[in-house]
Amino acid sequence: SNMAEAAGQGSFRAFVDGIMKQKQIDHEASHSNLINQFLHLISSTIFLYCYAIFFNNYREAVYLGIASLVLRQSGHYIFEPPCHEKEQAMLGFDTQNKVKIVIAYFVLPTLFLGALTQVEMVSNFITSYDVQVADLWIMATFVIVFGRVFYLWSKFGFIVSQHWFIKFITDPFTDIPAYWRSSYQILNPRLVKFALHRSFPNYVAIPAGMTEEEIRAVEHGNGFPGISTKDDAGKAEV
Repeated sequence: SNMAEAAGQGSFRAFVDGIMKQKQIDHEASHSNLINQFLHLISSTIFLYCYAIFFNNYREAVYLGIASLVLRQSGHYIFEPPCHEKEQAMLGFDTQNKVKIVIAYFVLPTLFLGALTQVEMVSNFITSYDVQVADLWIMATFVIVFGRVFYLWSKFGFIVSQHWFIKFITDPFTDIPAYWRSSYQILNPRLVKFALHRSFPNYVAIPAGMTEEEIRAVEHGNGFPGISTKDDAGKAEV
């Protein structure tokens, strides 16, 4: 019926709005720095290539994906100002946990392939099935991602868990329109210096005559302007 169809469309719209709201919360919490935005633009472009080649060469996709992840998280860890309070409104992992995950990606395979290969049974398995680091990384990724989904499901319900999951897998697509302006803003020395000032206020001075309009163009003009993030303060961060 028309009423049922309208209700279904309304539910779908509300679901999409929930996803976009999380993207804007994420942007406001930890993606306002121009240098970080530019690194995310590069990273997301690489991720889109990984998506395209995954089913033909998943190992190359994983290796490129891990390199992209390191680039992405370096933008957070090095250049984005402390923002952990704002991150409490997110559903995903905060910056500190993201860094821990990146470290784990390198430590765990090293331990596995280094120490456990001394065990003959494990060594034979790795040799027989040509197990590579990429295989361990992709298994770790599934555990981390779906572990987060089940955690959010148990805490907030299925719909909210899917808000984060769909947001997570579509971020490379939406980062392009959100941060494409950083590709030319990064060529503006004043904007770069201001971004460095935000990152290292004790070492880099704010550019002379920096206007609120210039700041707003980067910090609020990029991202997902027009998406309301009200009434989400109670959500637990990613």
